[in-house]
Parts: sequence; structure tokens; C-alpha cells
Amino acid sequence: MYKVLIVDDEMIVRHAVKSLIRWEDSRFEYVGSAANGAAALEMVQRTEPDIVITDIKMSEMDGLELIKLLMKSSFSGEVLVLSNYNDFELVREALRCGAHDYMLKLTLKTENFMAALEEIAQKLDQKHDHSKSPLLQEAGQKNTKSEVEEWLREMDSGVGTHGEQAGKEALLEVLAGHPALHAYAFCIHNLERSGLGQETARPQETLHQIAEGLFPGNHGLYVVPAEPDRFLMLIVSPIPSSDAGFPTAEELAQRIRGLSKSYYNMEICIIYGNPVAAYDGIAGQIRLNKAADYLSFYSKHQDRGIFNGAAAEQSEQDVEFKLLANQFKISLRHSGGTEIDLWLESASVLIRASADLRIPPNSLKRAIIGGVWGIASSNIVSREAMWNESLWIQRIEAAPTDSQLMLIIQDMYDEVMNMIGRNAGQKYMRQEIRQANAYLEKHFSERVFISEVAAHVGFSEPYLCQVFKAETGSSILTRLNEIRMLKAYEMLSSGNYLIKQVAMEVGIPDPFYFNRLFKKRFGVAPKTVKNIQDR
Repeated sequence: MYKVLIVDDEMIVRHAVKSLIRWEDSRFEYVGSAANGAAALEMVQRTEPDIVITDIKMSEMDGLELIKLLMKSSFSGEVLVLSNYNDFELVREALRCGAHDYMLKLTLKTENFMAALEEIAQKLDQKHDHSKSPLLQEAGQKNTKSEVEEWLREMDSGVGTHGEQAGKEALLEVLAGHPALHAYAFCIHNLERSGLGQETARPQETLHQIAEGLFPGNHGLYVVPAEPDRFLMLIVSPIPSSDAGFPTAEELAQRIRGLSKSYYNMEICIIYGNPVAAYDGIAGQIRLNKAADYLSFYSKHQDRGIFNGAAAEQSEQDVEFKLLANQFKISLRHSGGTEIDLWLESASVLIRASADLRIPPNSLKRAIIGGVWGIASSNIVSREAMWNESLWIQRIEAAPTDSQLMLIIQDMYDEVMNMIGRNAGQKYMRQEIRQANAYLEKHFSERVFISEVAAHVGFSEPYLCQVFKAETGSSILTRLNEIRMLKAYEMLSSGNYLIKQVAMEVGIPDPFYFNRLFKKRFGVAPKTVKNIQDR
């Protein structure tokens, strides 16, 4: 049985919380309640509870001070925080101080409350099992930890050295510490390190703290930096004997990501592995995670935030990718001044499709670089212009994400257009071009392809590109982005939309690409628009 103490300065809340807990036929025992932190400390010493359920805001001693004093004392139980909607910063501080979790007062229900208590009970079960294990004595644990961490680095790099065998033996020793141990392997990318504040300046420690909270009775917890902004995590832990409601590896990955964002302002992307019980299985899962590492290149997968390494099979030989790459290659064979427009369209289609097809970035970049050489060897750019394709190739090779790659392609297109000159346009605009403009105005929030616009007005793609540029002075894609940016400015100026909402509404779900286009068009970042309007 686990003893429960309820702490709140409102009697009605203390009674409500007590009534929500099913004391009969459960492993929880009510030992009393207190109206503030000072009274709670006295009761903790007298009744020795295992679980303290406390409000944050209280007179005489609030919940934060109570948690801090409990953590400094001999209290070995867990704390569950009760809060209101506007207590987010206080909740974050409570979790940092050692609270297990929090629940909103207005949404308390018996089912959710009992689930939270059961999760705490499982955590206490693991603590008790762990305290009885003779294997993890401090003297030998430090050496074992460093050997396993070195083994992790070598497994990830694929280059075995003298430390591989020692790490393997150390891990086998850890696995031998319990009859039902399982290992969870994660590969974690820190996506926003450059914008982190002081509280998240040490992502390795942050990730370790989060994992320790999720696996309190672990027999081994290792967080290793593999390269800048990338970390390997390995957790060896027993699965509770009563596994009802025990989270899957995917759910654990989602929790790690959610906690990183909510309480530490750290945006991460996680490749997770299914739990395995043997050494060969752990090594194999780490290799799978490494093989799937390339998916973090694509914003589509970053937005989801988590994916299974075992399901991320490389598809470099995918037939659809080869067809699209070939279309991109032959896009420069058109004439009449439409080549560069079709080239840009084909490049953007290829990049989007590569994310869907899970093409390794190096394969995609090779195809794009082939297109750059195509421009260099064509008549689009005159020899006198001295266009330096090598610099563009270097930028493409160094692109860390597909968003950056698309921006590089757009910048290169703009440079080429400036070099060959843009037509000023004509006062008279033929009916088909007006129809094309109307089509863009209507479908700007969707994925728009030149082939669709051409079919709508009854022109071939090359002829539409040629006539559109001649009569408007810009390409179809440039005009589409112009429509999108004007609509985005209008929406942001209203003050009724978040930037992410606006980006989705105008057909550019990638926030990085949206911000870059917006700033290029208006000279300011999207977040400043409302301030400008208020002046």
C-alpha cells in the first residue's frame, strides 16, 4: 500500500480530491490532509507518506517551497502537483524541483486521477526493486557507465576500436542485473540549439533528467553527444510486472519530445527503437536508428517529431524518384525562355517528393547538383556573365535541411533571372494569362503545379511559362509566392492568427521557408507585422 497525503488551502478542494480517489480495492491509503506547506511537512514526518498531492499557491508555505524542502529531506516518495490554467510557469518550476507530474484542477476526473496515481505507484515499485539490486554499487557503476557510453559512440560511428569489447562486456553485465530487463535506444536531434536560452543551454543534462523521470528504476541510463546537436540515449530498465497501461517505445519518445518542449523550450526530433532484451538486439537497433538518421533532414518528418528507426528504410532506388529526377534533368531542354522556370518547378517537386519517398539527402543533393551543372553548360547564362556554379554546389552540399535546400534553389533562380534580365511586361494581358492568374488566386493555399495551370488554360507548360513571363514580368512560381505573401501579411495584420496558422493557410507548411519568403518580400519577420500595424 502507498500512503497518500493531500495538501491544499481550500477545504472543498481537499475533499474533492479525496473523493476522486478509489481507496477501496486499490493500493492507496489516505493518511490525511494539510492546508499549507508548513502543516504538510509536519504530517510528512509523522505519517511518512509515499505520495504527496499538493497545490502550488498556498499561504504560509506554497507548494514550490514544500517540494524543495521535501527533496532536501529524507522523503523518498513522489509529488503530484495540482494547478490552474495560468500556473504554467510555476508548474514548470515544480517539475524542475522534482515533482513527478501535474494535473489541472478543473479537468480532474477519477479515471485520469487514478491513472496518474498508478503511474506514480509503478515508479515507486521500480525504485524499491532498484534499491534492492546489489549490481549497481557506486564503486563499479562509474566505470561501467563510461565503458557503455564509449561503446555507444563506437556503435553509432560504425568504427570499432579497443573499447568495443569492454563496452560490450559492461552492457552484458548491466543486462544480467534483472530477469526482465529491456533496453530502449533513441537518437535525438536538437533542432533549435541556436535559439536556446540559459535554461536549455545544456541539452545533454536536460535529456538525462527527462529520461530519469520516465525511468526512475533504471539499471542503466546513458546520454551521449554523437555530434553537434545530436545525442544518443540508451535506457536499460525492467518492464513492470503489471504492464497494463505501460507506454510503448513510441509513446515514450513522444513524452520525451513533449517534456523537452513544454518545460525546457527545447525542440527535438527523435528516432526510437522498439524495446529489446539481448545485446545483439540493442546493437541492431542502434544501427537501424543510425541508418534512419537521414530522415531528420526533411521538415515533414521534423514536424512529426518522432519516427521508428526500423520503419525508415532507405529507398535510393525508388522508381518514382528516378522518374522525377529525370524530369528535373530534361527540364532545361525546353526553349523560348521557359527553361529556368520549369527547372525551378521540377526542383521543388523533386524535393517534396523525396521527403515522401524517404530518399537519402545525398541522393537528392546529387540530383540537384546535376541540375546546377545543367544550367552551367546551357545557353541560359552567357559565358561573359562568369556565373560561379561551384559556390552554389558547395551551398547545396552543406544544406542541413530540405527547407534550406529549397531556399538555396530559389536564391539561385533569382540570381540567374537577374543575370538574364526580366521582361517588363505588357499593358495588354491575354485572356489565358488572366485565367492563369485567377487560378493562382483561387488555389494559392494548395500545392500548385505548372502542369495543372497549363491544363486549366489549355496551353503546354513551356508555352505557358513563356507567355506568362512575357506578359507579367515574372514566373508563375514567383507570382504564386507573391499572392501567398500578400495574403499572409493581410492575415497577420488582423492579429487573429498565429504565424504557424498563417503559414498553413497560405500553402507553405514549412515555417522556416515561410519566414524566409516573408522577410524577403516585406523586409521584416512575420512576428513584427502586428507591432508595425499598431504604430
